Amino acid sequence: MAIRTFSLLDIKGALALSDRSYAVVDLETTGTQRHAGHKIIQFGCAIIHHAQITEHISITINPERAVPREVLALTGISQASLRTGPTFDEVAPTLHQLLADKVFIAHNVNFDLPFLNEAFENVGLPPIEPLAYDTVELAQVMLPQAVSYRLKDLSTFLNIVHEHPHQADSDAIATAKIFLLLLKQIGQLPRPVLQQMVALSHYLSRQTGEVFEQALHEKTAQELPSYLQKVGEFVIRRQKPTDTTLGRHAHDHYPATDPEKRQQFDQELKPRPAQFAMMDFIYRYQNNEASEKLIIEAPTGVGKSLGYLLPLSYTLTSLAKRRLVITTSTTVLQAQLDRQAVPLLNHLRGVNFRVAMLKSASHYLDFDRLAAYLRHGAKNRGTAINEMRILVWLTQTQTGDLDELQITNYATEFFQSINHLPTLVPSSQYFEADFWRRVVSRATSAQIVITNNAYLAQHLDDFTSDQDMLVVDEAQHFAEDLTQSSHGYFSVMRLQNRINQLLELVRVLQDNNDVEPVLERLQSPLFACQLLLNQLIQQTQELNDQIVLLAHQNFIRETVYLQAEDIHPHQEALLGALEQVIDSLDRYLDQAIELEETLDHEALKSDTAQKMMALIFHNNQLERLQEHLLTAVDHLQDREFNQYGFYLNLDDDGINYQLNWLAMSHQSLRQKIDRQFSLQIYTGASLAVGTDFSYFLDHLNFNAHDVHCLRLQSPFLYQEKAELLLPQETYSPSENGADYDNWISNTILPVLRQTDKQTLILFNSLSSIKNVYGRLQSALGFEREVMAQGITGSNDKIAKRFRLAKNAILLGSQSFWEGIDFPGEQLSLLIITRIPFESPKNPTTHYRNSLLKAAGISPFNADTLPKAILKLKQGFGRLIRTETDRGIVLMLDERVVNSPYASKVQQAFPEKLPKLILPNQQLGHHIQDFFRD
Repeated sequence: MAIRTFSLLDIKGALALSDRSYAVVDLETTGTQRHAGHKIIQFGCAIIHHAQITEHISITINPERAVPREVLALTGISQASLRTGPTFDEVAPTLHQLLADKVFIAHNVNFDLPFLNEAFENVGLPPIEPLAYDTVELAQVMLPQAVSYRLKDLSTFLNIVHEHPHQADSDAIATAKIFLLLLKQIGQLPRPVLQQMVALSHYLSRQTGEVFEQALHEKTAQELPSYLQKVGEFVIRRQKPTDTTLGRHAHDHYPATDPEKRQQFDQELKPRPAQFAMMDFIYRYQNNEASEKLIIEAPTGVGKSLGYLLPLSYTLTSLAKRRLVITTSTTVLQAQLDRQAVPLLNHLRGVNFRVAMLKSASHYLDFDRLAAYLRHGAKNRGTAINEMRILVWLTQTQTGDLDELQITNYATEFFQSINHLPTLVPSSQYFEADFWRRVVSRATSAQIVITNNAYLAQHLDDFTSDQDMLVVDEAQHFAEDLTQSSHGYFSVMRLQNRINQLLELVRVLQDNNDVEPVLERLQSPLFACQLLLNQLIQQTQELNDQIVLLAHQNFIRETVYLQAEDIHPHQEALLGALEQVIDSLDRYLDQAIELEETLDHEALKSDTAQKMMALIFHNNQLERLQEHLLTAVDHLQDREFNQYGFYLNLDDDGINYQLNWLAMSHQSLRQKIDRQFSLQIYTGASLAVGTDFSYFLDHLNFNAHDVHCLRLQSPFLYQEKAELLLPQETYSPSENGADYDNWISNTILPVLRQTDKQTLILFNSLSSIKNVYGRLQSALGFEREVMAQGITGSNDKIAKRFRLAKNAILLGSQSFWEGIDFPGEQLSLLIITRIPFESPKNPTTHYRNSLLKAAGISPFNADTLPKAILKLKQGFGRLIRTETDRGIVLMLDERVVNSPYASKVQQAFPEKLPKLILPNQQLGHHIQDFFRD
């Protein structure tokens, strides 16, 4: 029989959380499948009495069988210590007695406790059934902004010394320290938050939720601390009062000479001649009465953010109405500017600039939608943990920006149900506290506005005329981002699927009226919804038929590019079908709103309330799909629609298709920007091919006579800090598929085995990443952590995990070629699999190539090659980030030295970078020697 020393009621009534005895357990095993005969090889335990770690136990256990080499490498346990250790049946009675009267704690309790109990049963002892808490779930709830919840990463996040990860005793002690910190945080939660947590806590594993019940039971304080306030159903952090004073103006005059700059920076920043040149260049033109466009290539190490912020800041302090708008290619770069660059500027100037960071509403939490989801949303363990972590996060966040949560996937139904819609409801009880409203309001009075290219393009009219200074950071993306900002699509299949889901929900609600009387009076609006949805099914089929006619084929197997002559004959019928669907969607959504307003949610049973929440969620998604259809109508009716590229391509599922449109010209946006901003500064690390800015200027339709260009030199001595390494035996990079991916794996595996340096491997293809990751993970997974884009987490999350690691390997594509910063030993070996030529199947590339061909220009020479060189330049820039960095680039593409355009490609690398071609078998040894020296 199982041993259970105390009941839940006994412990709640008898002992406070801080007075209990806990056994914090960690096991190392020969494998993870307990039913497959895997055995315990190490038992670690930290005992907690009265909130103090009083002892710890470590026992190496002889499994009486061979232990996989990978497990020995991971844990550091030797074969000799295993052979001389006791067997589990020898220590089992002692362990059984040790654990019988304590609360059982583990980092993933559903692994350790069942594994241990099966081991007890195998030697004839009954399983233990203690109260059991999971520190993974407690950390997910109480540390909502942590990057990772692995034990090693949590220890780093909480500044806990964890000397020997994957050794049971060290892991147990680290887990115990984390648990004590979490207990303290839980005890500090306000009573209203604890009440909300308790309502969700029964979804947690084992008895983990009991921690919150007991904390509420012990909570005596009723009043909230001064830094919190109650708004509606939520306890949120009070907004810090906005400081509208500029400060003491310690430095009112621009330091025009280098000695003055050195004096102003004093000992706080190392003087950088290239940065000083950038500052002077900007200051010279910023106060001109004529409109100015400045193009500045500032390599890594120049310090370009401060290079433009400092000179422009003097205009902000001397002319009250001037404002600076900074736009970047990604929200990650926005955050870096907001958290690092602007605070540094404030410090150096002795000024407190008012700053606002603008991004789309969907990045922010919506209180009303969260409240509705807490009441009626679908509940399971995953959604309950997310709801609980958000309730804790609301007591911490000043921004309400969901990106703070480090979620891997924001596209889930839960996050799509609670994120902010583009509209505000003034009548809401949360209107004053609304995070998105605060962001928009702050931007109206800010002196510095930090946004991204997509937001700028879509909200350009929102920027007032006094915001007349524009900095485009990482400007190599600006032209394409402007074009992509008008990219849109719709999928008839997605629309039909959404309508069918709604139809099924409506039918279920109609059928439930006999068991839930409150639904009886809703039969009429439900029936009206059903009729309109049935009508929509027929109309979307007609729309589908019209779109298929454009492709001149019954099935779409690959991207179909549409010309004006493909669309014109069917344009009127297509528009008619679109307008019919839009009209019916209008009538359905009006009817759905009436249904929602009639409904008394509080009177519904739980299951029906969840179905109504699902109905509201699908209606919101349907409204978003309708916006796509409206945009399609606008584009098809545009007299200049020949400027738009239309194409049909397969949806993500590989079966259904989408109708896409892409603006070929961003000239109208460029003209608006020219009217809005008299001073425009475009800067980035890779704007010139060699010394030539022509490619960049052509993409933005700039005339060379209308701009002022500056190309700064890198401050790094690459001849001393880095090498470019190429293998002697190569595989043609023009080949794709499994054979090429196998060659990559076979080439880099020996290298990765011979060095333990942090390694970033850059690919052009996500499919190649998947193939190579499988090989590397299988071969190296027990020795080194292998992370891969699209496989092991979101880009932001794995980048942050990589920064915390010691000898990890990261496989990345797309965004990992640029915009990420791994200084020092965070990155020492960079492997580039091939020159990053863009696929000609990319719709933007296809249309750009079509225009160039029509003009009699070679797309490869004019566009494909220079774009690849600039991207390769960005990729190389990931390696050396500071003057003390050292590293090697291993380039696997023979075309760098063996192609008609090799000399042009080599312009992507610093001129003095040493280049070596070595036999493949010598690559790893050479890299070892490089870092040893």
